[in-house]
This record gives sequence, C-alpha cells and structure tokens, in this order.
Amino acid sequence: MLTRAYCEEFVKYSTSIRLAVALDLVNRYKYTQLQAARAVNIPQPLLSYVIHGKRKPRYLDLIMNNSELKGTIEKLADQIASGKPLLLCDFCRVFKHVIEKHARKPR
Repeated sequence: MLTRAYCEEFVKYSTSIRLAVALDLVNRYKYTQLQAARAVNIPQPLLSYVIHGKRKPRYLDLIMNNSELKGTIEKLADQIASGKPLLLCDFCRVFKHVIEKHARKPR
C-alpha cells in the first residue's frame, strides 16, 4: 500500500502558517499588510480579514497558542525580516514533531 507523504498531509496547515508569520511580521517588525503578505506569498485581503476578525483560519489558533510552534513562527519571521531565504519545510519538520508528540499524549 502506498501511504501519503507527510508533505501531502501538511498542506492543510500551510496557509495558517503563512498567516501566522505574516501577523508576526506586522506586529513585531511593523511591516505593512502588503509587505507581510508578499513576504509569505498570501493575498493581502486575506491578511486584512484575519487582522480585523472577519476570517478565522482553522489551524491558526493551534499554531498561535502552542509555545513551541509560536517560537518557530518567530524564527521564520526573523529570517524573513533579515532577508534570508527560507523554506516552509523548516517549519514542517518542527510542526510534525509537535503534532506527533501531542498525538501520543494520553487523554
């Protein structure tokens, strides 16, 4: 049986990750919405809707409320602000680890 690669599963989180990084750029680095949206490759209106509470992406709260993931978001924003190129794969590795760790916790 051919199983799905984690990257295929991860796609559902990518927009929320990009939004979290964009929000961090706006809040900590005082990027404009347009600058932040372009930096993470999302539409500026989407970022505006999230900032003004008109949209609430499914996984954004999960990312923003987890200290380990939030720290990774800040590192990604730092890299973008310093002009360094980065890959979403870097976040994916950490994200996968955190998700697997939470999945193993007894309820």
